[in-house]
Formats: sequence, structure tokens, C-alpha cells
Amino acid sequence: MNFQLYKLSTFFFLLFTINSFAQDTLFELGVNKTLIAKYNKSIKEKNPEIFRKQKKQSKILLTLPFLDDFSQNWHFPNENLWQDIYVHINSSFPINPPSYGVATFDGLDSIGYPYNFMPTSYGEADVLTSQPIDLSVVTDSVFLSFQYQPQGNGNKPETQDSLRLEFFRQADSTWIRVWGKAGTSTQPFKKVMVYVGSDFHNNEFQFRFKNFATLSGNVDHWHIDYVYLNDNRTSADTLLNDVALITNHFSLLNQLTAMPWDHYKTDTIGLMREVMPVSYKNNFNITYDVFYKYEVSDNNGAGPVVEVYPTGVASKNAFAYSTLTEPQAVYQITPSFLNDFTFPTDNSTNKVFQIKNYFDINPFVDDNQKNDTVKSFQVFGSYYSYDDGSAELGYGIQGVGAKLANQFTIKKTDTLTAMQIYFNPIRDNISAESFKLTVWSSLNPEIIIYQQNDFFYPIYSFTDAFVHYELATPLVLPAGTYYFGYEKITAPFLNVGYDVNTNTRNKIWYNSQGTWLNPSAGIPNGSLMLRPVFGTTGDPISSIKENEIISDFKIFPNPATNYVYFEQIGKTQSLEFKVELIDMFGRTVVETLTTKANRIDVSNINKGIYFIRFINNINSQLIVKKVIIQ
Repeated sequence: MNFQLYKLSTFFFLLFTINSFAQDTLFELGVNKTLIAKYNKSIKEKNPEIFRKQKKQSKILLTLPFLDDFSQNWHFPNENLWQDIYVHINSSFPINPPSYGVATFDGLDSIGYPYNFMPTSYGEADVLTSQPIDLSVVTDSVFLSFQYQPQGNGNKPETQDSLRLEFFRQADSTWIRVWGKAGTSTQPFKKVMVYVGSDFHNNEFQFRFKNFATLSGNVDHWHIDYVYLNDNRTSADTLLNDVALITNHFSLLNQLTAMPWDHYKTDTIGLMREVMPVSYKNNFNITYDVFYKYEVSDNNGAGPVVEVYPTGVASKNAFAYSTLTEPQAVYQITPSFLNDFTFPTDNSTNKVFQIKNYFDINPFVDDNQKNDTVKSFQVFGSYYSYDDGSAELGYGIQGVGAKLANQFTIKKTDTLTAMQIYFNPIRDNISAESFKLTVWSSLNPEIIIYQQNDFFYPIYSFTDAFVHYELATPLVLPAGTYYFGYEKITAPFLNVGYDVNTNTRNKIWYNSQGTWLNPSAGIPNGSLMLRPVFGTTGDPISSIKENEIISDFKIFPNPATNYVYFEQIGKTQSLEFKVELIDMFGRTVVETLTTKANRIDVSNINKGIYFIRFINNINSQLIVKKVIIQ
């Protein structure tokens, strides 16, 4: 997919102009790889012949009432209510919606591809068509209501862009436009009431939403929520008797959204967040008492339940038309003890816990209980991550030799085997741009402890959102802080997915002019979608082929004063390794071979933190150890 995304909003144009010397900027996405991955799994494997074609849902005749708040389906609309799957059902693009989940309209088709790869193409984009609804026996006035928001966390629709609502008139088989809105910048969700006249009272009434947009990218966003059609309504019937969860938090960890299970077990308390913010909205005109709880279950939610909080019966007042964000204790023992939850540990190699947020209300049940519960999963796999898996924007750097890194603190010695990167295609021939995977132990001074000799190229995977880039030589890293990323070989922008629903911008570093900096002013908070992947510490180089030579080293004493001894361990011993002692400026202070010595004399070396690098000349295995000289 090679195309140029010319259409940038005014905000992004100004952002690029202001930061033209910084050489980092944001882009709207060229594709929605989350949809592509979901579509491949649900459609391609079952029906290869219709892959990359638009899918039409089967026809179902409905009766009133019709209600969808998009809280129950994910990625694609509910096929029992809607006939097509062009829109994207999600919770990451809207800002403060009336309930959890919206339908997002953009310039991409149902599987996340641009409708037209011509950069300046424009026209009808997404369509959301209801199933036929029987209005032949309605007794009173019929109204259709919904709420909409332009832009949200995405891209602003321009004034020539629009969102429209049409009714199908059965008498002459014509779609009639009954409402429309021109593009504008983000604003709170607005309610719309549309009267359904007698011309449309038939046994197969249908309505549809559509947007007009640039067709070459994930731009010109509109979000709709709470689509409700019923009779016995008036134009003043705008109230929703509903208290709804409007956010979902995917992690009980502090900053991290995922990490290896063995790493978590090194600091089960320190890695937990103190509180989890939970947001819900009262859409009605009375105050409700909300009795909230969250529940954590082991084994992908199959059980057992390992946590319920709070344990007692307590409520919060959700005042009329209010949005309440309430911090729920996870591991909070100061200034007063509230909760001390940590994930129960075992000898598994990985774990997945289900986190269920839910509530009851008083004085009585609201009209829509489906959005009173949302679920997510806490994954302990092979990688570290800050992002929630959804890219609303792309973060790019420009220039030959420009560097981008994501900072992580690794909790235990383990072997780095790969990096997972979510690249966003946004311009012509971007797949020809190249980079080198790089790992730094320090940015100031800059110390590279690993750099791939071979070039990599951006791959836009249509089976997984993240692309798995394996290291040519697995790298053993002791616990500590490292910077994982790449150095660009070519000049054009090479950008990575940017998740605006989490915020670790202080962990993002770029260097385009000789100085390492955090993202430029004006770039919104977010997280870089670049993840380091680790093997197991029991067999540190588990990804190397069976016939390759595997070794490791232990060093002692540490801290050291006179000598640092090293001992070769692993499957095969007595192999020759080059040994380098490297200072914090990246300079080699001492160099030797394991066949010549089993120690390094550090008696005349300045005190401080150093790295010992072991390099095998046969299989290019690289092992790095940290040592303190005092």
C-alpha cells in the first residue's frame, strides 16, 4: 500500500510548521490495522473468496424499539441491527461519550483500507444501514434520536466533509436525506431528534448514516452513539434513563499495560497502580446512587475470582446529567489503607486475568443495563508495553540517521529476542524506507549496546496489528533501564502508532540533530506503540536454533574494587568470547579474550557504572552485564 496522505487538519499543519526544526510530528493513520487484523480473523479464514470485499449482513426484520449504544459489539456493528460493517466500533476515538462504545466514520473501508488510494480522492465513505424495521402498525409519532461528535481523539472533518442521515422511502425505493452536519472541530456529543413521518410507516422501514470524506486515509472522523427509534415519542423526548460506564481501563499495573509474568513476580507490590480511575455518566434528570465494583478473575476470566473491590456496600451520588470519574483503590495503603491487591503468583510462564467493571444503581433499574458492565484483560506475556493496542495517530521522525526510542525499565535479567512495532503507512514508497533495530543503555551520554547490522523495512501486517522484528542476535540484558527503538537509514518520515488514551510521552525519545529530546511541544500526550519482546530466563536464548551454541556469563564480585571475574556457563562452555569493559560514554576501557583471562583488572579505573560486553565470534551471540566499580 503506497499512498501519500496529503490531507492534514489545520492543527497538524501548524504542528508540523512550528516543529519543522524538531523533525518529529504526528500523522493521521493511513489504515486501521486493528480492523484489518479483526477482519482477517473473522472473515478471511472462514471465507477467503470474499477477503478484501465489503461484507453485507443478512437481512433481518425488526420491530420497535430499536436501540444500539454500541457497547456490546467490538470492531464491527451488531449484525442483528445493522446490514453493513463499514464503520469501526470502538471506545478509543470518542471523548466523553454517553455510553461505552461508539460507531466511528472515517475514510477507510470495513477492513481498514482506504476506499481510494489516490491522495486527493473525496466522496461517500462509510455507511451504516439499519436492518428493515416494521413500522406498519405504529400507533403514534415515531422519532429517531442519536448523539454525534466530530473529531474526538481523531482527525477533524473539514467544512466540505459531512455526516448525513437518510430514510428509505418504500413507495419509490428512494433514500431521502433528513439531516446533515458539516465538518467542524471536536465538541461534546450533541443530541439529534428526527421525526419519522407517515411516508415511512411501512413494513420495511430503514435508515442509514453516511459520511463524505477524503477516501485515502483514516481521517475526517465522526462518532455516533445511542441510536434509538421508537413510537409514542415527541421532539422533547431527549432524556436517556441510563447510567453508563464510558471508559474501560486495560491495566492494573502502574504505567505498563503488559509485561512478562516472571518480571512481574520480582516486584508484585511496586508494579501495581495505586488507583484505577473509573468514569460513568448519568444521562438522566435525577440523582442515582451508584454501587460500583471491579472483579478480577484468573484463567482468562474462567475463574477463580481473585479480587472483588470494594468488598462492602458503598455508593456514590451520580447527579443528573453528570460525568463522574472515581479513583478505585488497587494497591493503596497510604495515607490510609484502602486496598492491597496484587495478582496472585504461580509457576506459569504467562497469565491472563479478566478485569470486570460493573455497578448497580438505586432507586431503580435504568432502561439500558447492557452498558453497566465492561470487561478487559490483563496480559502477562513476553513483552513490555505502555499502549492499549489502539493507534489514534502516528508519531514520526525524519532525516537520515534520526533515532527513535521507547524507554523501559526491565525488572530482571532476560533475553531480548525481538521488538514489536506498529508502523503506520502514510506516504508513497514508505515500505522502501529502512532502519536498524537499536538498543541503548544510556542516551546522555549515548551508549549503543546493540544495533542490527541488517536493515529492516516497515511492514504493514494484515494479520496482526504489530509486526514482530526478530533480533539477529538475541541480547541478554540485566535488570535496568534501556531504550528500545531504531536508527533511520533513509530520510523520509518513518512513524509509529501513537496511542492517545495512555500517556508515557516522557518515555519517548527522538534524536534528529544530535540531541535526545522528548516529543515536541504541541504534540498531545500519548504512548509509542513499540514493545520489547523477551525470552525466558531459564533458557535465555530460547529463540536460537537447536544447533546453535548457547552460553551465558556470571560476573563477580559486583560491586568490584580490584578485579571483576567472569565465568562462562550454559549449554556449551570454553568458547572464545571477546570481552569489553565499556564506560558511561560508550568508550571501551578494557578489552580481552576469554581464552586469555578470566578476569578484568579494574583497580586503576575510575569509580562508576560500567558494562561488560561478551561477543562470540562464532555465532555473534552478544551478552551484556552491568557492573559497579567502587
